[in-house]
Amino acid sequence: MLGQPSGHLEGNLAEFPFPALVGALMGAGRTGRLRIRSPHLEGEVYLRGGQVVHARVQSGERSLEGEEALDLLAGLKRAPFAFEAEVLPPHTTLLGGLAVPARLAEAQAAWQALSLPSDWGYVLRLPTGGKEVELGPEALRVLAQVEGKRIAEVLLAPGVLRLARILHTLLQMGALEAVPLVEVPPVSLLVLPIYGPGSGVAYVDEALYAEWARAIRHGFRLRLKPPGVVMEVRPRPNIPGRLGLLEEDLRRLRLRRGDRVEVVPEV
Repeated sequence: MLGQPSGHLEGNLAEFPFPALVGALMGAGRTGRLRIRSPHLEGEVYLRGGQVVHARVQSGERSLEGEEALDLLAGLKRAPFAFEAEVLPPHTTLLGGLAVPARLAEAQAAWQALSLPSDWGYVLRLPTGGKEVELGPEALRVLAQVEGKRIAEVLLAPGVLRLARILHTLLQMGALEAVPLVEVPPVSLLVLPIYGPGSGVAYVDEALYAEWARAIRHGFRLRLKPPGVVMEVRPRPNIPGRLGLLEEDLRRLRLRRGDRVEVVPEV
């Protein structure tokens, strides 16, 4: 398909990594626009006669062009792409030639040495009860600016690879953690006593637990409102619309059978 001048190419970077994809389009002498759309950023790369002449990445009001855009796109592990033949660039930011594949090879090697989450929609936050670590001035500056931001938002700035290396270091040291942004609506449940020993565990119907697990794809706990506490949560069959609490927790939280509690998972 790459060799067909009028062909339309679609796929995902999970099966066709970005550097290899651009190299294939260059080798086929293609002219057109390669569009990449992930949930948190969009990129486009323009080729003319097999030469890469423009690249751009955008998320919200932030954007990068040229070599920095290529550096960022080389790190995307999965995202749908589509190539539209004969679309011309609005302007040029790259000179083409062998500099582009060399830049992509260098960026790919840099990303392979890092262990950032593949989902750049994860939010960065300071760990609770984290150990004390010693950081240099640059790492401290980054740490002070990234809390509560998505990985994509942090990386979409000049010095992409430098920022990626710093994030990698902060995550490896435990100075930062990356967690999914939970956008699950609260659920109102009726309290159901669970008889037996133990405490600190809340039980929800296994269907509800499975629904949350599919949406979050990360370990999570459960916040009860009221009384505003966070507990371990486990699935239990055949309790739809109920929140199972052990006797000791019922006493501690001053809850009784039939009380209505609003719950929401959090990571």
